[in-house]
Amino acid sequence: MLMVPAVVVWLVAGIAFFLAMLRTEGTGIGRLLVVGIGGAVLALALLVVFLASLGMMMAWQGDGAAGLTVPAGFTFGIFVVVIVTLLAQGKLTFQPTMVTPLVVGGLAGVSLALVCSPPARAWFARRRS
Repeated sequence: MLMVPAVVVWLVAGIAFFLAMLRTEGTGIGRLLVVGIGGAVLALALLVVFLASLGMMMAWQGDGAAGLTVPAGFTFGIFVVVIVTLLAQGKLTFQPTMVTPLVVGGLAGVSLALVCSPPARAWFARRRS
């Protein structure tokens, strides 16, 4: 259940980024490139949403937590890279718009830790038996 906010944020962010790129000004190859980048980001976001949704269904049915480790790890990895980059540049200050990414990244980290924990592995092993 901790991955539900990550799925929602990936979906909304992917669509919003694509729409923002679609509304950019320009003509010719430059516009095509910008819209192509927006489409690539949307495709990546939809892939993460798909993988996380499949992983959640697999975990919910007791098939195993392996499907959740990839999207949770990817989301948490991006969260860590962004935080480290902001710290290195000295630009980490609190802004109200930073709350959602911080919460989603933190929840992805917690879900990754919980999925990889020994009690979770034991529970899934019991369910498969």
